[in-house]
Amino acid sequence: MMAKHNGYDLVRPMFTSGKLKVFKDIFKLVPKSVVAADLGKEKGRFNRLIEDPDDFIYQEIRLFSTDCDLAPFEMGMLIETEHPGKKPEADQQKAFKYGAMRPMFEQKKIEVLEDIFKYIPKSTVAANIRKKRDRFNHLMNHVEDFSVKDIRAIGVLCELTLPEMFQLVEAQYTKQKNNKAL
Repeated sequence: MMAKHNGYDLVRPMFTSGKLKVFKDIFKLVPKSVVAADLGKEKGRFNRLIEDPDDFIYQEIRLFSTDCDLAPFEMGMLIETEHPGKKPEADQQKAFKYGAMRPMFEQKKIEVLEDIFKYIPKSTVAANIRKKRDRFNHLMNHVEDFSVKDIRAIGVLCELTLPEMFQLVEAQYTKQKNNKAL
């Protein structure tokens, strides 16, 4: 295994000091080519991902966050600042129950992604983010395969930010990992 690029060590201090404000700032510390190689991405494809991070999958965000000594939700903060999600259209029909998800998250009654489905059926969420039920079930069993776009779409429905959704996905990932270890 190759040694980690020294620039990664600068990310956390720059983030905690408030000097690192947006996702692209990371590449002032760690060259894009290094990050692309570390994530196993071709440079051209990686440049497109930087311009539209919604196409990253959660597993890549986790790995990149770890290299940068950031929690995934902190990486989500950087992405959201630079690439705010689209606001839902006023005429977008969604289940009335979605409105309860933010307060439930704030009251810690929703702590992992699957907690949402105690209140809103998976099939409803899948349909609302335009995923086939089988694909959505696969993603729920392998949350690391969710795209940032899909995570963000669920967040928009539930009135949760990308960093908040990353917290739920990370808790779900940890739970799945621990269950597989048993």
